[in-house]
Amino acid sequence: MTIADAATDRTGRAKARRPATGPRDGFLGKSAKFLTGTLLRTLAQGALFVLLAREMPIGEYGLFVGVTALIAVVSPFASAGVPSLIFQSHADAPADWARHLARGLVLTLTFGAGASVLVTAAGAAVWGTQIDPVDVAALAVADLVAWRLIEAVAASVQARGKVFIASAIPAVLHVCRLAAVVLLAAAQPGPVTVHGWAVTSALLSAVICLLVLAYGLRGAGLPPATGAFGQVRSGLLFAVGLSAQTVYNDLDKVMLSKLGSPEGAAIYAAAYRVVDFAYTPGRAMAAVAYPRFFEAGRDGPRAALRLTRRLTPRYLAFSVPASLLLVACSGLMPTVFGDRYAAATTALQGLAALLVLKAIHYLAADTLSGSRLQGRRTVCQIAIGVINAGLNVWLIPAYGWQGAVASSLICDALLGVLLWGCVVVAVRRDPARGHGTSTMERA
Repeated sequence: MTIADAATDRTGRAKARRPATGPRDGFLGKSAKFLTGTLLRTLAQGALFVLLAREMPIGEYGLFVGVTALIAVVSPFASAGVPSLIFQSHADAPADWARHLARGLVLTLTFGAGASVLVTAAGAAVWGTQIDPVDVAALAVADLVAWRLIEAVAASVQARGKVFIASAIPAVLHVCRLAAVVLLAAAQPGPVTVHGWAVTSALLSAVICLLVLAYGLRGAGLPPATGAFGQVRSGLLFAVGLSAQTVYNDLDKVMLSKLGSPEGAAIYAAAYRVVDFAYTPGRAMAAVAYPRFFEAGRDGPRAALRLTRRLTPRYLAFSVPASLLLVACSGLMPTVFGDRYAAATTALQGLAALLVLKAIHYLAADTLSGSRLQGRRTVCQIAIGVINAGLNVWLIPAYGWQGAVASSLICDALLGVLLWGCVVVAVRRDPARGHGTSTMERA
C-alpha cells in the first residue's frame, strides 16, 4: 500500500465513522431538539396521570397503578431490546436502516404478543377478581404491542439523524391518549373506570401505531426481515437489563398495591411520577447520547469513558438543581393531585434524590452498553432487581410507601456503585489505543 493509498484509507475510515450530523450540531443542541418532543410527551403523560387520579376512585386507581407497573416490568421483553439493537446495527451498517427496522418490528410484534398473554395471566394470579382480565389484556396490548412498535420506529428515525421527529413520534400517542381521557371524563356522569379507559386506550393506540408504521416504512417498501430471530440473543441481553431496571423502578408499585394498600400505591406513584417528569431533560440528554456511546465504544471502554467524562458535568448541572427544586416545591402535591394526596409531599421529598442517582448510574450503564459490555450491565441490573424485591417484601408490609421510598434510594445508590465498578475494571483491562478524541466525543 502506498502512502497515498494509506491516506485515502484513513480518510475513508474517518468518513465512515463520522455521524450523520456534523460536529457543529452539538450535543446540547440535539438534546434541546429531543427535549421538545420528550417534554410534550411527558407533559401529556403527567396530565393524563393527574386526570385519571382525579377521575378514578383512589382504590380503583391504586389497582390501575399496580397493573400498569406490572406491564412496565414486562415491557422491555415486549421489544426484545429492539431500540438498542437498531442503534447498534445502524452504527455498523447505516445504509441498511430499512432491514434493521423490519427486523425490529418482527421481533417486537412476536415478543409483544407473548408478553401481553403473560401479563394477562399474571394479573389474574395477582389480583384475581379485583380486576377484569379483559381490562388487563387491553392495557397490555396498548403498551406492549402498539407502544413498542412505535418505539421501534422512533429509534430507527433517531438513528438516521432526525432527532426532533424521533422525539415527536412517541409524543403523538400520549397527546391523543390525553385527549381521549378528557373526552371520556366529559362524556359520562360517573367516575372514569379502569374498563372504560383500558378499552379506549387499546383502540386508540392501535390506530396511532398503524399511522406511525406507515411513516416509518415510507420509502422502504417491504424490506426483508431475514435474520430477525438471529438477533434474539443479543436483544434479550438488552431486554433483560431494561426489565431489571424497570423492576426496581416499578415493582414497588405492584407490591404496594398487594402487600400494602391501593391508597399507599397511589400516593407513592404520584410522587414517583413527579420525579419521572422532572427527569425529562436528563432523559432527553441520555437519549441523544445513547447512540453515540455505540459509536465511541467501538474503540473500547477507554474511548466510551472519554465521552462519559465530557457528558458528566452536563448531567450533574441539571440533576442537582432539579433535585433541590423538587424538595422546595413538594408542598404543592395536594394542590396538583387533590387533598387525598397530602402524604405525597413527604414521599416526593424523599424521592427527589433519585434525579442525581439516576444521572450517575445511567452514565456508567451507557458506557458499558456502548463498549459492547451489555452483559455486565445486565448482571448488575438483575442483582439490583433481586435486592429491590427483597427489600420491598421486608419494608412495605412494615412501613408502607415509606418503605418503598427507602428501598428505591438504597437500590439506585447501590446500582451506581456496581456499574461504576464495572467501568473501572473494564477500562483497566482495556489496552490504551491512543488519546485522541473523535468527532463523536467532541460533539
